[in-house]
Amino acid sequence: MKPALGILILPGLLSCAAGGINERHGGDLIGLDSFALAARYGTPATYQYQGDYLQLNYGSAAVGCQLVVLVDQQQRVAGWASSGSMCEKRVR
Repeated sequence: MKPALGILILPGLLSCAAGGINERHGGDLIGLDSFALAARYGTPATYQYQGDYLQLNYGSAAVGCQLVVLVDQQQRVAGWASSGSMCEKRVR
């Protein structure tokens, strides 16, 4: 079930690249554990469960950067996407 869910969610999440979403292939967030993610970005604004994954939502359109991160059951970043004009400066 895990691979099937990832195949359904990640492409949909990352397909927003054509609509102004900044996507980095093999970005430096993939594989990062959730503790390092929290140290880097703090507490997410919202979160929700996506099957076997936890979706963490950071930032907002008001501050110019939204970051969506999928964390797997081993608490590692499985995928991410960002949007907004300020993201290039913040997502690194």
